[in-house]
Amino acid sequence: MQDFILSGNSYRSSKQEIEKALKKVEPDPIRKYYIDIDDRRYPIKQPIELITGLPRIAYTTMDAYRILNRCGFEIKQV
Repeated sequence: MQDFILSGNSYRSSKQEIEKALKKVEPDPIRKYYIDIDDRRYPIKQPIELITGLPRIAYTTMDAYRILNRCGFEIKQV
């Protein structure tokens, strides 16, 4: 489990929880960075939006990168 703060709110999530949340949705288009889950590419802001409920405008790509990296994901670039 990883603790993190976004927009002044505390959150806690794990790699397994993020993977489970992503399996329920289709991947959005990728601009630059992504993670692979079951041979599907997800833009790195999509999982953060799912687990926090925050709109993507509320955090940066670097925030998403940091959180996913700490959870054990390999961040890839197009």
